[in-house]
Amino acid sequence: MFWKFDLNTTSHVDKLLDKEDVTLEELMDEDDVLQECKAQNRRLLDFLCQQQCMEQLVTLITHEPPVDMDEKVRFK
Repeated sequence: MFWKFDLNTTSHVDKLLDKEDVTLEELMDEDDVLQECKAQNRRLLDFLCQQQCMEQLVTLITHEPPVDMDEKVRFK
């Protein structure tokens, strides 16, 4: 007997990218965002390469989060 597989599974990252107003923070909160980057998800890479996103990413990397920020969010 042959099993039917749904090979057209859509990742949660792709579902977020379908939203018109998706934010970088929403994408970065996804557990599989790094895996999607490694898999060269073109839609995700195009989104991340936008100037606004690149500037946000550089800011996140180069600035310490506020000390009074919730620890879970601070070190995510």
